[in-house]
Amino acid sequence: MKLENRVAIITGGGRGIGRATALAFAAAGADIVLAARTIGEISAVAEEVQALGRRALAIPTDVQHKAAVDAMVTQTLDTFGKVDILVNNAGVAIHNPIPKIREEDWDVTMAVNLKGVFLCTQAVFGLMCEQQSGHIVNVSSVSGKHGHVNGGAYCASKFAVVGFTETTNNEGRPHGVKASVVCPGPVDTKMRRDNHPDDVIEHLTLPEDVAALILFLVTQPPRAHTLETVIRTPLM
Repeated sequence: MKLENRVAIITGGGRGIGRATALAFAAAGADIVLAARTIGEISAVAEEVQALGRRALAIPTDVQHKAAVDAMVTQTLDTFGKVDILVNNAGVAIHNPIPKIREEDWDVTMAVNLKGVFLCTQAVFGLMCEQQSGHIVNVSSVSGKHGHVNGGAYCASKFAVVGFTETTNNEGRPHGVKASVVCPGPVDTKMRRDNHPDDVIEHLTLPEDVAALILFLVTQPPRAHTLETVIRTPLM
C-alpha cells in the first residue's frame, strides 16, 4: 500500500473533498485524523475509514483558532506519534460584489481559508522538518489563479494560499518537506451548491477526482515534486 504506516491530518474532513481524500488515503493504507467543526460529520467519516481497516481519529477543530489547532495536533501525536501528511482543505465561500462585502464576512473568509492554513501548517511544519519528511497539500481554487465577479474576499484568500504554499515549499525542501497546492475548478460539494444553486451538476468535477489528484501528489517518489496543479471543469 502506497501510504502504509503514514499518518494524515485532513481539515474540513467531514464532507466533500475532505471526506473523499480521507477515504482515498485510507484505501492506500494511511491512518487518518479528521478535523472539522462538526463532530457528527467527521465521526461518520471516521467510521468509514475504520471500515477500510485503518485507524481514525475525529477531532472537533475550528482552524481559525491557534489553541484548537495546537490541541488537535497534540492529540494526533499522543495517538499516532507523528504527522506525515497535512491536507489543508477547510474553507468557506461568501460571494458578494465589493460594495456589499461585509467586514465580518471578509474576516471569517480570511480566518478560515488563509489563517487556518497558516496555523495548521505552523503546527506541523517543525515536526516534519525534524523527521526530514512530510507533505503539506493546500486546497486553493481556480479562484486563486483568476479573480472573478463577486469573489473579492474568496479570491483574495485563495490567491494568498497559493503564495503561502510556495513559501512553505521553499522553506521545507532543504529538510525533505514538500508543499503542493491544488486549484480545482467548480466541484460538486455542499459549499458549491449553497453558493451556486443553478449549477448543472454534470458539469462539475467530483470530490473523488480531486482526492485522486491529492493522493497522486503525496505518493510521488522523493525525487519528484509537483508544486501546483489546476483542475479544469469537465468538458460536456
